[in-house]
Amino acid sequence: MSSTSAAAERTGAVRHAQRAGGQAAALAGLIAGGAPFSEIAQQLLAARGSLDSLLVRLVDLELNECLPSQTVRDEVGHLILTALGRTGSRQSALRHRRDSTQRPTQFHIERTDS
Repeated sequence: MSSTSAAAERTGAVRHAQRAGGQAAALAGLIAGGAPFSEIAQQLLAARGSLDSLLVRLVDLELNECLPSQTVRDEVGHLILTALGRTGSRQSALRHRRDSTQRPTQFHIERTDS
């Protein structure tokens, strides 16, 4: 990776960290404001997903800087993604993080009164 592209990737990682920080900070306001659980959980999952993606991005940067060959980087990257519980290839995970159209998972919990 060239120093120019590495610098651009680091700048992107900084912006990613700032967005993740904003998502996490929004949680306090939701909780303090008495937002419904579903909104709080959705925001929490969005922040968690963003932090997970940031970790993958930072690991990718580190792998590109310290491992000698693409083959070794791919092998180590696959092991790391497996350890993180992610499926698919390292490249698909990296493409996923670049997809700005991804929305947090929405879910509904039904309460049953006994």
